[in-house]
Amino acid sequence: MGSGGIRNRRLLAICLSSLICVVYRLYFWESTPLPSTSPSGAKLHGFQQYGASWTSAAGTQTSAASQSPTLGVFPKPAFRPGFVQPAGYNYTRTLVVARTAEEDVDWVESELRSISFLETAIYTVDAPTAPFIVPENKGHEVMPYLTYIIDHYHNLSDITMFMHAHSATWHNDDLLGSQSSNMVHALSPPKVVRDGYFNMRCHHEPGCPDHIHPLEEDDALNKPEVTIFAPAWRELFPGVPVPKVLSQPCCAQFAVSRDRIHALPVEQYEFFRNWMLKTPLEDKLSGRVWEYVWQYIWTGLAEFCPKEHICYCDGYGVCFGGEDKYREFFDLRKKKSNWEKQVSDILGKENWVEGMAKTDPQDDAIVSQARRQIDQLDSEMKTLKEQAFERGKDPQSRALEGGRDWKMGDGF
Repeated sequence: MGSGGIRNRRLLAICLSSLICVVYRLYFWESTPLPSTSPSGAKLHGFQQYGASWTSAAGTQTSAASQSPTLGVFPKPAFRPGFVQPAGYNYTRTLVVARTAEEDVDWVESELRSISFLETAIYTVDAPTAPFIVPENKGHEVMPYLTYIIDHYHNLSDITMFMHAHSATWHNDDLLGSQSSNMVHALSPPKVVRDGYFNMRCHHEPGCPDHIHPLEEDDALNKPEVTIFAPAWRELFPGVPVPKVLSQPCCAQFAVSRDRIHALPVEQYEFFRNWMLKTPLEDKLSGRVWEYVWQYIWTGLAEFCPKEHICYCDGYGVCFGGEDKYREFFDLRKKKSNWEKQVSDILGKENWVEGMAKTDPQDDAIVSQARRQIDQLDSEMKTLKEQAFERGKDPQSRALEGGRDWKMGDGF
């Protein structure tokens, strides 16, 4: 064969090879996600950012199975309002409880057994038993919360409630008797699904507003834990600027919809738990960091302080008819407290015995008046509270007070 034929065959082979390369390249151009850019400028391809290496507060670098230069940067989640089911729909729910062996959780069984479609997951952090086992007892409630999400990510209920072990405590909602079981019974599943994230404490104090200032050293005088927030934030959210303020009502009890949990990949929850496992911070500090981080990972907001009256009304069905009426109730309570203090101050006098001649007659008059006022205030507050619970039974009233649209046939 002549040299011309050989050259033609070589040229044809080169062309075919080039065509194959072009087709191959075009195929992967279409089928592979385009690289995004992290806040630090690093490009993220597909799932390569997951399992990234990170640096602990002690400066020790730790690596997960797959290394990445992105230092734990994950895609920014897209938070969208949830889709509420028709009225009467039975939402599935799971109550996750973090406890120590000495804490009594009998209330979960005795007071919640009547709730349909409710499952429970109780984590005893210092004496774990299958199937609810934590890898290590660190960070108070944070470890069981994250562990439940990781282990059940692909079979979550419609709503997951995360709560402490006590049946009653000061930081529960006092209009519900400060009882955990009352909060679980009254919680509105549509509210949680609609919002995605619901802090189960309605009262702002402590935690709201304008609570933690991670970048202000002076704030550490009143809140010593403030000094660890900025470095912890940079480890948990690399490339994301440290917020000037972090706020939400205390104390790490909340409900989250399945869709909102799924807004973050399971690998990100694993990254968060790895941070908790590796951090040298003592438990009370690492737990305190997360107390004011949960709202950020599920709402994207550093400050999350919903109106108290809307939280009570749309969240629990305790509707006073607006913020002014809600404040009126607590103004009455404050007046009652002032009268009670006057009585207490007088009763504290060593020589006071009501009606005895040796006592100051003026004290007798004050105590008598105070008790009448207290009885009157109790009666007024009882009426307002009963009306609020009754009003909360009407889905339209809840929508009106919550400032959302409602049409005939809508549920809560």
